[in-house]
Amino acid sequence: MTDTADVVSAPSFARFRQSAKVLHEPPQFLDQLPIAIYACDAEGRLCWYNRRAAAIWGREPKLGDSRQVFEGSFRLRGLNGEPLRPDETPMARVLATAKPLHGKDVVIERPDGSRLTVLVHIDPLLDDAGALIGAVSCFHDITRMKAAERQARESERRLRDLIEALPVAVYTTDAQGFITSFNEAAADLWQHRPTLGQSQWCGSWRLRKHTGELMPHEQCPMALTLKQQGDFRGREAMLERKDGTCIPFLAFPSLLRDGAGRVTGAVNMLVDISDRKRAEERQKTLVDELNHRVKNTLATVQSLASNTAREAALPSDLRATFEARLIALSRTHDHLTNAGWQSANLQLIIEEILAPHVAGRHHAIELSGPPVDLGPRQALALAMVFNELAANALRHGSLSSDKGALKIRWAIKGRRKPVLHIDWIETGGPAAKSPDRKGFGTRLVERSIRSELNGTLDLKYGKAGLHGVIAIPLV
Repeated sequence: MTDTADVVSAPSFARFRQSAKVLHEPPQFLDQLPIAIYACDAEGRLCWYNRRAAAIWGREPKLGDSRQVFEGSFRLRGLNGEPLRPDETPMARVLATAKPLHGKDVVIERPDGSRLTVLVHIDPLLDDAGALIGAVSCFHDITRMKAAERQARESERRLRDLIEALPVAVYTTDAQGFITSFNEAAADLWQHRPTLGQSQWCGSWRLRKHTGELMPHEQCPMALTLKQQGDFRGREAMLERKDGTCIPFLAFPSLLRDGAGRVTGAVNMLVDISDRKRAEERQKTLVDELNHRVKNTLATVQSLASNTAREAALPSDLRATFEARLIALSRTHDHLTNAGWQSANLQLIIEEILAPHVAGRHHAIELSGPPVDLGPRQALALAMVFNELAANALRHGSLSSDKGALKIRWAIKGRRKPVLHIDWIETGGPAAKSPDRKGFGTRLVERSIRSELNGTLDLKYGKAGLHGVIAIPLV
């Protein structure tokens, strides 16, 4: 059977119309034609047919048989599957009207019950006086082509149903960005039904950047994707409806390509993140309120401690030590608040902790190391460690001498399991002596590093000054 995807156009029989011989003397080349062809006289009796026609019919009808009129198939049906009466067949219509018929689809049923869809072209034959003497029909098998068309339509229908069933907005465009389809979720999101083939890039009335600035449609994520300017999946933006309502969304545009890799269009999914934004705003409000209350609590504790210490006539250095610890917590808390309690920069923490201890003094302070962002728990614990070390340096170490110097160096070692190494090096001050007993400050430093940070601490006391080595895992 010839591949039905190859559609052969019908030959012209105009030259046959000038002679009645064609009904009785068929051209010699008929059996070489790749399409089926046959002729009928004015009464519809078969005059001749070629081998391709017999192959499609699945039979070889008898010529001139008055019981087999208009065509040679076992049975002819419409595309709906219903049998056609003889006078309903395409050949009967041509013989009845003397007018040509081209591009008619019918279904041929063979004797074995199999069915083929064929495309029919029929031309009437006239004698020299212009009287109708018969007709010639050519037809070819388009069964596979029709099956492919049905399959394509079914695939397209399933795709439409799938897109329509999605709870998020989805729309498609051609290669120039003109919208070719959209689902109801998209229409609901836009509160607008764009005109297919006319609306370009996006169906929204107006677009804005996530910051609120107006965004021209030709600069939206879908447009930039079709212009192949990068990957814009997950890009945040806002659409504005005609009533002024602004809806934040995430766009996920992707290019569509044909079998040769050429861009044929794009599909975009818009995810409404209004609920997420409202939740983030509520969370931010709660965090801000919590931060405000914690800060007020720290201030209240500091005030209570200061007044209690004065009334109890506690030594001033004890009062200052306690207040310094509260200030260290408060400053680190402020730093974390500014960063949304996500992380805190190590160097900024050290600088803020050292600031009150070296205020008004001239010491050589050296900080060096790569940028390191610490989590909230690590930041608060290290803040207390640095405060205690700085307080000790001010009372007994290098910061107690005008010639003293302090170097704090850090580095991250290891890739799979990174560890933060910190060197606290005091020089130029009194010789460091190991204490006879551990005070609260030393115990606080050890507990913070070993218990809260799962790290190690090595304090070395020498004539040059204190040298502390801290190692903290970052994962």
